[in-house]
Amino acid sequence: MSEILHPLYLPFTQEQLRGHFAPAGTEATSTLGHLAYYVKSAQAAKDWAELPLSGPPGEVATARKHGLQIQKDERFWVVTALMSIFHAPGRVPVLAEMLRRCLGEVPPVEGLATWEQALGDPQELNLYFEVSLPTPKGYRKYLADRLPQRVLVPYVLESATRTAAAGRALEGATKVDAVLIAPGTGFAVLFEAKVLADAACSVGFDVLRNQLARNIDVMLEPNPNLRPPLTHRRSGRTCFVLITPEIFRDHPESRLYGWLMRDYQSNPDALERDLPHRAGIDFSSVARRLGWLTWEDCNQLLPGACRWLPGTGN
Repeated sequence: MSEILHPLYLPFTQEQLRGHFAPAGTEATSTLGHLAYYVKSAQAAKDWAELPLSGPPGEVATARKHGLQIQKDERFWVVTALMSIFHAPGRVPVLAEMLRRCLGEVPPVEGLATWEQALGDPQELNLYFEVSLPTPKGYRKYLADRLPQRVLVPYVLESATRTAAAGRALEGATKVDAVLIAPGTGFAVLFEAKVLADAACSVGFDVLRNQLARNIDVMLEPNPNLRPPLTHRRSGRTCFVLITPEIFRDHPESRLYGWLMRDYQSNPDALERDLPHRAGIDFSSVARRLGWLTWEDCNQLLPGACRWLPGTGN
């Protein structure tokens, strides 16, 4: 049996993690690319813990930085927290309780009366990490028509204009930290994970595009051209959940995403403001599909899911 990647921050094997990357392109190559990051980072952490380097201060500082990066790496946090919950005995009840905590007692979507109904057959559920979802065509056209208003720096505007003229995308695919999908019901949740980092407040060719709006935008877009089971995700039955340390949910004003999340949840006009290309959307229903979960919530639901948190006896 393969060894676990890291005893605290990723207590799963490469084989277990391998099954949680969505099929895309050449599947083997795609999966190996994802795995390589986790293997390299986990090994750097183990090397530092077992053999702290001696030598020139600069080299030691660099090795220490690489070795301890895992402690604040949101990729490791989200993989370990969600994989622990996903593979817990009685998967559906634990997942349902997690969703109740951040999205309410009943699913905020039509046609699904309970979380258990939304999640469907537990054997068909899929959990994927680092999922690339295409930029909505409506946004690409909207941006192409308004580049002088959305790009402030002349050389960047020139680059954007050339990109648009060549028919290339002005915004690349959005990489979602995690996607939970129930193919039988079309229900899905997109997760954005944060540890210390804040939300990005723009993209290369749009100074008004923020990271949360971008995630919500791809949530609202169906993906018929992706590979199954992502094709089974119904945009009207998809929710978005932000996962952060509890201290930032308690003090949302300390982060840009805190201001945005509270605004989007309580004020549908804010969503319309930041997604102006989506005409005719019921933004009140979209606002109800936005949830805020914390790592502490995950650890309370399943003790040990985030064992690195203070006070968890790690």
